[in-house]
Amino acid sequence: MKFIDSFRIVWRNLWRMKLRTALTSVGVMIGTAAIVAMIALSLGLKANAVKSLESWGNLTELDVEPAFYIPEEDRVIPDDERKKLNMAAVQELKAVKGVAAVMPIKRIRGESKLKVGRREGYIELVGVDVRESAAYRKDEIEKGTYLTGAPQEVVVSYYVPREMRDVEKEKREARMRNANKSGGGGGEVYFSRRGGGGGGEEGPAPFDMVGKPATITLTREYRIDDELKLEKKDVRVRVVGQLQKSENFRYGSAVYAPLSLVKEMNDWLNRSRGEEFGDTSSRRSRDKNQDEFVFDEITVKVESREMVESVVSDLKKLGYEVWSPARELEQINKFFFVIQMILGGIAAISLLVASIGIVNTMIMSILERTKEIGIMKVIGATVYNIRWLFLMESGFIGLIGGMTGLGLAWGAVELVNYFGKAGGLMDSLGFGGGGEEMTTLAVIPTWLALFAIGFAFIIGLLAGIFPAIRASRLSALQAIRSE
Repeated sequence: MKFIDSFRIVWRNLWRMKLRTALTSVGVMIGTAAIVAMIALSLGLKANAVKSLESWGNLTELDVEPAFYIPEEDRVIPDDERKKLNMAAVQELKAVKGVAAVMPIKRIRGESKLKVGRREGYIELVGVDVRESAAYRKDEIEKGTYLTGAPQEVVVSYYVPREMRDVEKEKREARMRNANKSGGGGGEVYFSRRGGGGGGEEGPAPFDMVGKPATITLTREYRIDDELKLEKKDVRVRVVGQLQKSENFRYGSAVYAPLSLVKEMNDWLNRSRGEEFGDTSSRRSRDKNQDEFVFDEITVKVESREMVESVVSDLKKLGYEVWSPARELEQINKFFFVIQMILGGIAAISLLVASIGIVNTMIMSILERTKEIGIMKVIGATVYNIRWLFLMESGFIGLIGGMTGLGLAWGAVELVNYFGKAGGLMDSLGFGGGGEEMTTLAVIPTWLALFAIGFAFIIGLLAGIFPAIRASRLSALQAIRSE
C-alpha cells in the first residue's frame, strides 16, 4: 500500500466520523493549550527575572576580592595568608581558563566634582589600568576614543553629561521665581539640585563633553585646634571619550582615569597638612605601606555565560571570593525549572485523559469497521498496513488537537500580555533593581510550539498502539462474516 493511498484512507475515515474526531481532539487541544500556556508564563517570568538581574551587572563579569573565610575548614584566613589585589593577582587571574580579560580598579577616597565650562556635577572617579581595561571598554565607546595612557585623560560614562548642571543659572532662575512670589522682595532663595542618582534621565539636557577641557575638584578635611577645615584642589583633565548607554547602573556616574592619576589624587587626599610642611615621620610610614600598590577591586570578564560556573570554582580554589549576578542566575534557573515541571505536570493530566479518549474512539472505530478490515486483508493488506492505518488515524487526531491547542494557547498568551500591560501588572512585577520594564508576561518560543505539536502527535500514536494491534489481529474470515 502506497503512503498516499494510506493517507487518503485515513483522511476519509476521519472525515466520515468528523463529529467524533472533533470531540476526541478537544481533549488533546485543552491539554496542549494548558501545557503551552503554563510553560509560556513561566518562561516569560524567567526571562524578565534574568533581564532584571542583568541590570545589576553583566552576567559574564565577576567582582573578585580576597577570601576571608574558608567554609570547608570553618576558619578565618589570617592577614598574612590572605590574597592581595596587586599586579601579581592580575596575572594569576588572567591565567585562569575561561577568563577573557581582567580589569583592576582603584577608587578615589574622597569627594570629587567634575566641571566642564559652566556645568558641574559630582562623580565617581575610577582609576583603571589603561592596557588591561582596554579589553573591556574600547568597544563600548560611543563618542571619541578610549584612554591612550596619557596621564590627564578621562572617559565619562553615558549618564555623566546628563547629570551635569549649570548651578549659577539654576540659582538665577530660583531668585527670579522667589522674587515673583514675594512681589519683588528678597526672600529666601530656593533651588533644586537636579541630576545625581547614577543613571537617571532627569536633569538638564545632555551636552557634548568629548574633546573639552575639564577640572576635577577634590575636597579633603583637616583640623586646626579641633576646628574642621576644608581644602580644595583642582586637577586639569581632558575628556577624550564617552561610553555607550548601559542598563547596568552600578557605574552610572563613573569617570574613568589612569591609575597613576587616581593614585596621585589619593596621595593628596590622604596626606595631612603636617606632611606638606615638613613632618616627614608620618610620610615615611605611609610611603612604606604603599610600596606595593593594591587595588580596591578587580573585575574579571568571562568568555561566555556557560563558563561562569567553572571560572568561579577555579577562582575560589585560588583563594578569592567572587560575586556575580550569574550566581543568582543559577538559583533562578533551578526555581523556574521546578515551576515548569509542576505546571507542565498539572496540565499533562488533561493530555492523559485525552489519550484515553483517543483509545476509546479507535476501539469504537474497530468495532464499526470490522468487516472493512476483513475485506482489506482478503485483497492483500498486510498486518503492517492495518497497524499503520490505525496508528496514522490516532496520530492525526493528536496532531489536530495539538495544532488547535497551540492556537488556543497563543490567544490566551496574547490576552494575558494585553491585560497584564493594561492593568499595570507588568509594572508591579518589575522585579526591582532598576531593570528594564517588563514587556510580556508570557512568551511562546519556536521550540515550545514545535514541541507541543510533536508531543500531541506522539500522544496520539501511543494511544493508537493497542487499537492498532487489536485491529491487525482480527481474522479475515470472521471479520467478513461479522455484521
